[in-house]
Amino acid sequence: MKKTTTPFLFKLILLTITILLTSLPHAVAQNKTAELDKLMNQAHASGVFNGTVLVAENGKVIYRKAFGYANKETKQLLKPEFCFDLASVSKQFTAMGIMILKERNKLSYDDKITKYFPEFPVYGKDITIRNLLNQTSGMPLYQPFAKKYNLTNAEILKIIEEREALDAGIGERYVYNNAGYVMLGLIVEKVSNKSLAAFLKENIFKPLKMKNTLVGDTPKIDLKNRAIGYTVIGELDDYVVSHTGSTSMFSNVDDLFLWDQALYTEKLVSKKTMQEAFTPVVLNDGSVSNYGFGWFVTPEKKSVNHSGSDFGYRAFIMRDLEKKSTYIWLTNAGNAINKDEMNVAIENILASKPYEIPKITVFSELQKALEVNSVDDAIAKTTKSIQSKPNEYAMDDAAINELGYKFLNEKKLSEAFSIFKFNVLINPNSSNVYDSLGEAYLLQKDTVNAIENYKKSVALNPDNANAKNVLKKLGIATTDLITDVTVAPEVLKSYLGKYQLNENYSFTVTEDKGQLYIQGTNEKITTVYPMAQNRFYSKIITAQFTFNSDKNGHVDSLTLNMGKDMNAKKVE
Repeated sequence: MKKTTTPFLFKLILLTITILLTSLPHAVAQNKTAELDKLMNQAHASGVFNGTVLVAENGKVIYRKAFGYANKETKQLLKPEFCFDLASVSKQFTAMGIMILKERNKLSYDDKITKYFPEFPVYGKDITIRNLLNQTSGMPLYQPFAKKYNLTNAEILKIIEEREALDAGIGERYVYNNAGYVMLGLIVEKVSNKSLAAFLKENIFKPLKMKNTLVGDTPKIDLKNRAIGYTVIGELDDYVVSHTGSTSMFSNVDDLFLWDQALYTEKLVSKKTMQEAFTPVVLNDGSVSNYGFGWFVTPEKKSVNHSGSDFGYRAFIMRDLEKKSTYIWLTNAGNAINKDEMNVAIENILASKPYEIPKITVFSELQKALEVNSVDDAIAKTTKSIQSKPNEYAMDDAAINELGYKFLNEKKLSEAFSIFKFNVLINPNSSNVYDSLGEAYLLQKDTVNAIENYKKSVALNPDNANAKNVLKKLGIATTDLITDVTVAPEVLKSYLGKYQLNENYSFTVTEDKGQLYIQGTNEKITTVYPMAQNRFYSKIITAQFTFNSDKNGHVDSLTLNMGKDMNAKKVE
């Protein structure tokens, strides 16, 4: 017998379908929230995250949480409301100060900087505000000439004015330069007749109700809840009043979310002005730089981002302009966090893709063992843990090295020596660990082993000036340690292409007149030199690049080594 559907039953089915359809997005959001919590809890447990995080999708917060200590000495726990030094994330606010003044017809992006700094050397007379904003001024970096770390704005300006020439032609290339944003901060002050702190407070923080945000231009930071900064090994590395414009702002994830949301509106500037801030710049040769006005721009993803690093603080904000999604994290644990690894995991969760849980850092495992064991026993216990589950650990040579120097500074040479030897054992491809072990041998007056380790350090990094200088003092020539390698043109050409490290970062390898160049996403181009037929090194950064081939002899990947190996697959 054929069944008929009663009107009541039909309405019930329709209601059920409606409920399912309307609840589905919420269920997905709940799932993402759960995955984000799983990721962040594991990151904290693994020793790679101590801080606060906020994630929003379509303008709504789906995750907000804090992990670890705000103050290790008092054991004060972090809360999401706590404030951190934003470091270079401050640049986008300085840029907004300039943008506001431009809309008020107080200045033009095409103003020459000599309008505001008449005493500026003739070499920079054609640099414009726009060049400072998008980092194409060619102005010299001040850091190589600084005699102390915490320079004031006036001291930085003086160093730049003492230089005699540009590092590059104006508009020729992108070079990340903090001095440019220091000068932008000074321009805001000259035009507005107010301090940068006062101008940003009046024109950005107050209108957006960012009650926990300020420019740190005084020794005392007047914030109720402030996280104290530490190094990766937990040593105090707190904020000391420094320069402004390029850094030194304090905020929390909630205020940064208010900032994020306001940038979709015209509360501060017009959408046209905002769009210009997110537009890549065309360089003199027609190529493109993806640095806007205080933001790194990823046009293909329609997203902008910026990171920050100063003292014991690290900060990051990513904004998907199309989906109106964002994530923000702030940490006070120095270099414990692997920025790229964390960001890829968060973005994969938001895209409902598989993601990798951060590996346990060897340092965090060693640190736990040291709480109840001697150094040698802690190393033995950590070694056993690594051997039992080798794929679960990240061989973080930098943190372990820093721990070794902590013992060294405390005159505990035997403990430092053990730490350095352990680091060499688990990071045999790191130039830096051999350099440190060589120093420990030298302090023990074991010249033979010191020389051997310094030689290994130079072999892994031919541009290690410290190791070469020490060997020279010991009467050892280093020229024979660095073999001149010539790579045939056809071999060089086989390395050209794009290599994808992760979703957000890739390397582009190019060649010109027999010279190989490698450029990372949003990074300046790096000249690399051969140390073997398939292995190259940089003289600017401590990094080596090895090109790998498949069984048929075709180049299929590139391995970056900066203390640990990271593999990038060839995609073009």
